[in-house]
Amino acid sequence: MRQRDENKITALSNAALNLVAEQGIVNLSINKMAKRAGVSVATAYVYYDNKADLLGKLFQQVQNLLINDMIMPDEGLSLEEQFAQVLQQYADRFRNNVREVEFLAAMLANPQFLPAELQNSGSLLNSELLSIITQAYRQNKLVTGSIDLIVAQTIQPMQWLLQSRIQNQLTVSDEEVAEFIMMAKRAIFK
Repeated sequence: MRQRDENKITALSNAALNLVAEQGIVNLSINKMAKRAGVSVATAYVYYDNKADLLGKLFQQVQNLLINDMIMPDEGLSLEEQFAQVLQQYADRFRNNVREVEFLAAMLANPQFLPAELQNSGSLLNSELLSIITQAYRQNKLVTGSIDLIVAQTIQPMQWLLQSRIQNQLTVSDEEVAEFIMMAKRAIFK
């Protein structure tokens, strides 16, 4: 069996992210990606069965980078402060990985391009934030028990803000992130 060349996989992933940002998901192909990465099409097919497989693997990679495995805040902090720390981690990851945010947004808007088993897996909510929300709910500190409404008031607007700034070649300042987090806390905590 052929050994995985991590440099080629990275080049292919970067090429796919750039092509999706420049031309959209519809126009992405294994051939274009291989050419952009400077590898043969045959090499690309060693790592990806087809476009859906490529997008699925890249989607999971991007979710891990942007959303999963955040540091759980100190339990000694108030739930509001824990919530703020996790939102700050989201903001930092989103701001430091602009291409990946664009890709994630494109995939969430077009899940039909993912393999069937991943089409309903596009949540912005991670286990750390869910844990904090669950604790706050149990302590009757939230204005709603609906996870969907909480995500719609917190993480989705953050993603939208960054994405709209990206489209206009602007950034989100530290002050805006701090203000956003304060507004998100007021939106969901009693």
